[in-house]
Amino acid sequence: MYEDLRSATVHAPSTITEYASIVSRFPDAQNWAGGTYLMSRPGFYPNEGSLDIIDLSGISELQKITRTDRFVEIGAMVNAAQMLDAGRLILPAVLLDALKSIGSSIVRRQVTIGGSLCIPDVRLSLSTALSVLDSLAEVKVYQKDGKCTTRWIPVYRLYDKEGKLLNFEGKMLITRIRIGLEYGNFQRFMQASDPVRNMEEAVILAFQADRTPNALGKVRLCITCPHKVFFISKEIISQLSGITLPIVPKMVRYITSNLRSELKKSYTNISDLQLERALRMFESILHELDTIYLQS
Repeated sequence: MYEDLRSATVHAPSTITEYASIVSRFPDAQNWAGGTYLMSRPGFYPNEGSLDIIDLSGISELQKITRTDRFVEIGAMVNAAQMLDAGRLILPAVLLDALKSIGSSIVRRQVTIGGSLCIPDVRLSLSTALSVLDSLAEVKVYQKDGKCTTRWIPVYRLYDKEGKLLNFEGKMLITRIRIGLEYGNFQRFMQASDPVRNMEEAVILAFQADRTPNALGKVRLCITCPHKVFFISKEIISQLSGITLPIVPKMVRYITSNLRSELKKSYTNISDLQLERALRMFESILHELDTIYLQS
């Protein structure tokens, strides 16, 4: 049955320099991080054609976590379990909650931050949480002529409005993520349904803001439906930034109505269930802000 199938050729660089050398010879080789997404794709393996894989696990440069007074840098091959253990006291709550939402402890030991961000067509919890934190990704792009360009790109700018990874016209490698340590004091991460098993029903929402006694500032909001919606609205963020607390019911209804209109206009393929879930998550955050205000 498998006589026409070929085993994959696995390349195992130990440095970024070795990785660049391999890419120059095998530009179509598949980067392999934790493998949790790739191995779940139908037809990925066994494969009828020849398949070159670059195993990134041996590159020590991609496995470091460093901290300064202003930010934390996390190597692309650091897995979710390591991030939880090392960052429990320093990482923002919205990111910690996103990490906890990822499968079981076994899965968290396999899922890497770089691998999750580089899934071609599906956005999950880490992309959503990192986008509201204004995190940066160090992206290296290797050309067929051997040249390499390196730049820092905000995580949310890695994707189009449907969450598909943008084409960087070359072989892309994320090497590390930079997360600033100055973030809002109110953060929420919410998830409805399993985004891997129930993509057609799942909704992920991340929110953060700087809450003062009487107002909101520096608001960030990202709503994701795994393979169809990656929503960051400047208009909704503008309406919430600087808003006075408590948010009166009329204003809650007005902003929620605007959110509904934007989602329906921008994403005709969003299901009624996903739309309703996104709106109720958003509305619950506004009500929670009012509750905190009234209790203080």
